Amino acid sequence: MIIKRLLLIAYFIFLTGIVSAAEGNADGDWTVINSSYATISVQNSVDLSNAVKKIDVDFAKYDPVEKKLFLDRGISDTGELAGKIDILVRKARKILDKYPSGFKINIKIYDKQEALNDIYQEIFEEEADHKAFYIHKFHTIYISLNNLSESVLAHEIGHAIIDAYFAIPPPPKIKELLACYVDLHLKD
Repeated sequence: MIIKRLLLIAYFIFLTGIVSAAEGNADGDWTVINSSYATISVQNSVDLSNAVKKIDVDFAKYDPVEKKLFLDRGISDTGELAGKIDILVRKARKILDKYPSGFKINIKIYDKQEALNDIYQEIFEEEADHKAFYIHKFHTIYISLNNLSESVLAHEIGHAIIDAYFAIPPPPKIKELLACYVDLHLKD
């Protein structure tokens, strides 16, 4: 009985994320999508359908709580993107066994790698060519469409969870090891 109640509560939380995701609005050059764990900003020049296809969460279809996403094929691209991000967050939290309260992140998806490099240079005043990066101060993951994948997102979400969980963040090498651990065990 308790398991049924927990599944029902988890299902309701999942649907809440999908409903608010469907209410995503356009904000200038960005489409903003809200999920249970993230505010996802996607440049309007990004093909949302392509972005959704690049994030493979088939590993979650064997989890009774996550299975609903795979049965609901009629949801919009924005709803599916929000659902997939929430699946990745829940899986990363489970892998790390860290559940920071009130966890919510921002994710910005850029259309081109050059745009991602430009924002990195604007923030840090140095050049770089990262697949993605997370900035704790802004609680934001930055990624380009060509590097978008469940693996890269899970790694960056791992960084976000670690930074949110610990009052005193671990040393950078430990944080990187933990984020790599999330990526390594994502499909277990």
